[in-house]
Parts: sequence; structure tokens; C-alpha cells
Amino acid sequence: MTVGSGRITVARTPLTETEGIWGVAGPNGYGQASVVISRTDEVVERGFRVLSGVFDVGELVAFDPIAYPGDPLEAHGIEYREVRFTGDLGVYPAWVIDGDRDAWVIIVHGAGPEQRAEALRMLPGLVAQRLSVMVMTVRGDNGAPRPTTGLRALGATEWRDLASAVEFGFNQDAAEYVLIGLDTGASVVANYLHRADDITAVRGVVYDSALFDPERIADRVAEERGVLAMLRGAGKLLASIRFDIDWNELDQIDRAPEYTVPVLVLHGEQDAVADIQVAEEFVAELGNLARFVRFETGRHGQLWNTDPAQYEEALLSFIDTVRAAE
Repeated sequence: MTVGSGRITVARTPLTETEGIWGVAGPNGYGQASVVISRTDEVVERGFRVLSGVFDVGELVAFDPIAYPGDPLEAHGIEYREVRFTGDLGVYPAWVIDGDRDAWVIIVHGAGPEQRAEALRMLPGLVAQRLSVMVMTVRGDNGAPRPTTGLRALGATEWRDLASAVEFGFNQDAAEYVLIGLDTGASVVANYLHRADDITAVRGVVYDSALFDPERIADRVAEERGVLAMLRGAGKLLASIRFDIDWNELDQIDRAPEYTVPVLVLHGEQDAVADIQVAEEFVAELGNLARFVRFETGRHGQLWNTDPAQYEEALLSFIDTVRAAE
């Protein structure tokens, strides 16, 4: 790696040459790579700015889709509260950014034990709309209670954590919600919609790189790895028994007729985890309740990175629309 004069040169890989905004994590600093300036067969030169710490020539760095370091204050200078909300398994940490409205946005992160930082990319736009924002944790996250099974359940149990976060918001004078689910966080939101006693305060939901049909994804991954169909079925049965997973209940395509709130679907055409065809099927079944925004170069969980302007316009216009429809 070489760095200087607002530029960085790194080894050329499919990720480092992808246009967009990417975090650059080094041993002593965190930066942000932007426009591709030039490339050779071996290296890529990009625009670069240091966000924290320092970078030295020759250091090993990693491109990071989270794009920002730390927390809302470190990343954007946004004041926030580190709060605790109580759920059925114990106490959960969360970030809360106070707006001057009774409308709350709750963001549920994707896979990983401490991925609240995924939300950092979208915070400035939401805060500019003077919305209150809660970035929650779920069971199994760092600082949160451990799941009773020891592992996550694709929203089948984590939805209760979201229900507790919503209740926390009500106790803070929230009156309406937009729920955002990233990756597996979308499964948490979906399960909440289907299982909660009362969702009348939910004005709309946003699914970013959602799985929609986890069983189909599990089958595809097993097939790619050469797992026999019989063993594949046995594995899913064991998962259903141990982790309280009902695969049919997780299939959002089959359950699309149950939806009663508008859904913004953000999905990448290059998503190698959750095929965009599955998202298309969900949108087709959902009909007029769906708004579908495709990202031509978007990979799984990296939609904002490849086109921040498209992402933010889609998100904020959707929130404005569903709130205006009260």
C-alpha cells in the first residue's frame, strides 16, 4: 500500500476496484476510499481520506463495507445515547439518537456478533430528517444475552428482541416506527411483523439484502458444497428441532399475502448470497405494497457502498412517503 496527497494505491482485487465508497482499515488507522483514479494489472489507485489514526506506506489494509469507524460520534460527530433495553432474556445495549419527532427508525443489523456499525452508513441522512434512530442489538451480540440454543435462529427468536426495542421506544414517547432490517436483520423484522401482537404503529419496513427464503439459500449452499440431499434434509430437521426454526414460517414469498405495511426492498444484482430472483419473486407477490430498488453492481450487504446517493434517496423518499400516508 502507498498513500499520499489524498490518494491510496492498493493491490487490485475485485473489491478494491469496485466503484463506490469503502472503508480502509489499517493497523493504526481507518480511512475511506472513494473514486477509482487509475488501475493497472496489479494495483488500483483511488481517492482517499483518513478518518482516524495514521497510515504508513507498506502497511497491510483491508477494504471494509462498513465504511466508517467506531460509533455515531466518532464516525459523523453525531451525539447519541448508549442505552439498555430489557427483553425476555435480559438486558440489551443499543444506540439511540434523539430527534425532535415521535417517529422512530429502528435498525436491525445483519450477521455478526457486533455489527451495529453497519448502520453508520445511513445515519447522516436519517438524522438530517430529524428522526429518532435506534440501532439495536439482538441475542448473541456482544453485550447482549446469549441465545438459549447458543446460536442465532434467523429471526425465529430474535424478533422478541425487536419487540422489546419497540416497547422501549414507546416508553420514550415514540408513536410510529419504520423498521430497517439488514441481511439477517430483515428476517428479524419479518418475524416481528408476523408474530407481534400489535404492529399498528409500524408505518413501513425496509429490507436491505434480505434472505426472503432461507431454506432455498441453505439448499443452494449445500448443493454447491456437494452435500447429499438426504443429509441436507436431515440437517434442516435437526436445525428445526434444536433452534426452533420453522422453515415455512421464514419463507417470505409464501407469506407475502400476510403483509399489511409498505415494504422497501433494496437488493443487488450481484448478490451471491441471496439471489435477486428471490427478491423479485417476493416483490411480485407483495404487489402494491412493495417498492423495489435494484443496485446494478450491488453485492450482499454492500448496496450503500456501490451507490450511496441511490441508496439514501430510496430510503429517505420511502420514509417520507409512508409517514405522509398516515
